[in-house]
Amino acid sequence: MADRDVVFRVKRYRPERDSKPAYKRYRFPYRNDMVVLDGLTYIKDTLDPTLTFRWSCRMGICGSCGANVNGQARLTCGTYIRDVHRGVVTIDPLANFPIIKDLVVDFDDFLNKLA
Repeated sequence: MADRDVVFRVKRYRPERDSKPAYKRYRFPYRNDMVVLDGLTYIKDTLDPTLTFRWSCRMGICGSCGANVNGQARLTCGTYIRDVHRGVVTIDPLANFPIIKDLVVDFDDFLNKLA
């Protein structure tokens, strides 16, 4: 059972059709135990199958689900919607990385420098 609705304002970018990123809003029901990744998954499964984002372990270890949530870099699998919901939750790709598509960024340069 849903507690209430939340609005996610997600930065979208599909290079094959968009000249620059733009925000799209999604309203959906959420429960207190849902994390931001659950919300993104709900959007992809129910509202917009074209939404693209990364995730892997869902345990806060791998870091693949990282995104900026309300202006702060966070792991979406460990960030509860209830903790960041202040009207609208804004989700952007991580800053300072080239955007590949929607919330997916290119880590290659970072990983090469790390090696």
